[in-house]
Amino acid sequence: MHARRRSFGRAGLALLAAAALQSSACAVLVGGAAGGAAGGGAASLNDGGHPPMSYVGSVLASAVYFPAKVAFAVGGAVTSGIAYVATLGRPEPSREIWNASVEGDYVVTPSMIEGREDVDFVGS
Repeated sequence: MHARRRSFGRAGLALLAAAALQSSACAVLVGGAAGGAAGGGAASLNDGGHPPMSYVGSVLASAVYFPAKVAFAVGGAVTSGIAYVATLGRPEPSREIWNASVEGDYVVTPSMIEGREDVDFVGS
């Protein structure tokens, strides 16, 4: 019996590499935040810093938020191009779609977790 080999192709390998990079980056950030909570170099609340759990929440929220924002931006970029062609080269509708989808926040910061800043999913 022959074992079936799975072929991911270039796109699949790129996706796997991105997922591995993101998970390792999350582990480093969460580890750093936990280290700061254990008495490391993290700023205290009196120094204007953020509590360690805000950093942990920021990393975990960004792990979900970032891929969603990128998918939204890519969809908006494609739609913007279609709008440009459909309007026979008029830049205004295309620019509005582009700005709304591509601009905005791509990561969730500790200040957003604490409610000090708004999360701007859609750009201006």
